[in-house]
Amino acid sequence: MIPRQDHGVRFPLSLSLVCVASLATASGRVVRVEERRAREVFIPGGELVMGVSSKDDDVETLFEECATAFEQTDHRQFPTVGGGGTTLCELYKLQLQAMTDSVPTETDRPLPRKVFLSPFAIDRDEVTVADYRRCIVVGGCSLDPLVSADERYIVAAWPLVNVTWFEAQTYCRWRGGRLPTEAEWEKAARGDDGRRWPWGGRNRDADFNHGKPRDEAMREVDRIAWLGVPTQFIGDPDDSDGTALIAPPGSFPWSEGPYGTRDQAGNVAEWTADTFGGMAPSLAVDERALGYTGLSAINPRRDGNANDPKVVRGGSWRQPAFLGRADVRDPYNVLYVPEGRFSHIGFRCARDL
Repeated sequence: MIPRQDHGVRFPLSLSLVCVASLATASGRVVRVEERRAREVFIPGGELVMGVSSKDDDVETLFEECATAFEQTDHRQFPTVGGGGTTLCELYKLQLQAMTDSVPTETDRPLPRKVFLSPFAIDRDEVTVADYRRCIVVGGCSLDPLVSADERYIVAAWPLVNVTWFEAQTYCRWRGGRLPTEAEWEKAARGDDGRRWPWGGRNRDADFNHGKPRDEAMREVDRIAWLGVPTQFIGDPDDSDGTALIAPPGSFPWSEGPYGTRDQAGNVAEWTADTFGGMAPSLAVDERALGYTGLSAINPRRDGNANDPKVVRGGSWRQPAFLGRADVRDPYNVLYVPEGRFSHIGFRCARDL
């Protein structure tokens, strides 16, 4: 067996493979040629079963995960259309039930909630600070995300956070694309085999950049306001996965999705194009409209009102690991107004084919 020798010789990616091969033969060295992966991955059109499965008591399990993570010290009540109140995780359970694949029919037989998507392209990675700066330089994007929040998160190689939904849309349009719909985001993360996690299977058997429930002592330190109510923020970073805060895209390659997307579980949560259902004009929660009610089965998208909360998917570096699942929304979705800036929410772009 001939031992491998690698003297670290590198060549520009534009150099032809013929020249590289000839040089390698002449020098007797092993030449390492780095493959630059494409910015986008291409998702074929076809069917998708959206949401949480009605099997295996999955909704109840997620409800218990929510209660353990968020309701140990946070007992706020959310107003409902009926005039009552409900807790965050009770609201989440209603949302999960409305999104299961068990849809009652006239014969009371469950049917999967299937949608059909046209082919599309979506970014392999989350948009980074460096990506966004290029848009600023040519006058296409606002400087505000880089000057409006904690400078610790403004690292060129990291995904951009503290970016509003409107600013994310503007960036994607500058690139000739748009934000992905919730259905497109889920298709890219799940493929067509009903997996719970982007890497496949029903269990969390790969690591990714996630957080943990908020330490009680910290709940009073970091607050945001929503409808005049002080809201303890959603979680703390967890360095047990090897990263304390945000990580450069692709730092966890073993957690890639079925089409090659990276970080759809964790790192930063991601804006989608869809408006969050369940918000009444009075800003109370309408528990009857928390799922996919009224959406088309072909290329579904809920537009809603411009200032309604938007759907966020994927979990993040400061949220409990269960939110990294590819088939669930975030319990705090009701708070994600499009003009808001959040240190755990970024985005990726998509485009029609």
